[in-house]
Amino acid sequence: MDDDLKQLLAAGRVEEALARVQLTGAGPRAALEVLAEIRLLLRARLYDKALELAREKKQVLADVTDPDELERALADLAAERFEPWLEDPIVGAEAWLQKGLLTVAEGDLKGGREAFAEATRRDRAHWRAWTNLGNAELELGNLEEAEKAYAEAKKRNENYPEVYQGLAALAKKQGKIDQMVKNLKLAQKKRMIPRDEQLPGAVMPVRRAGLGGLFSWRNRWIIWIALILLAYWWVHGR
Repeated sequence: MDDDLKQLLAAGRVEEALARVQLTGAGPRAALEVLAEIRLLLRARLYDKALELAREKKQVLADVTDPDELERALADLAAERFEPWLEDPIVGAEAWLQKGLLTVAEGDLKGGREAFAEATRRDRAHWRAWTNLGNAELELGNLEEAEKAYAEAKKRNENYPEVYQGLAALAKKQGKIDQMVKNLKLAQKKRMIPRDEQLPGAVMPVRRAGLGGLFSWRNRWIIWIALILLAYWWVHGR
């Protein structure tokens, strides 16, 4: 691995390193793809899946990081032991997010805001960090900053329900009741997606219509026409 890639990884810019390798065709592409997927799972708070993937791809990951240390980090984060990993370039954003949540729970909203902001600096694509930053700004009365943070969260993952919940709360404070209702509906719709599918670009599966939908008033006229045609064929077509 060349020095440029090492510098990108040391700065936590995993996706940028992967994009560079994809463009040039030279470098540990397989390892970077796994590392990027682990970061995606962390953003979604799917710690067990991230740890499972790290263990499964241990040999591959050895090309870009210390796989044993990564396993320890993921196991600690799953148990909310974030302190040892605040300066880690790969998982540090998630550690700062956890720190922010604890800080807010302890009553320090401004401290929580700073921790969430640090998480977004370490991982610009971390939609949960952006959403929590928006929530903190909203509680502090900084509506414009809250709106900016929510916009970033939505940009990073349009399928995350909590960003719409935050946007609804923001719209309520702004007196935009129609926007509040719209975002509450979107939040509810997104919550219908299983959490491990609430990822960027995911879509809700098409649901198969049940008999109740088949025999709805909208479809009954079609059924009646079909029955009339069948009867006509039965009488005149034999």
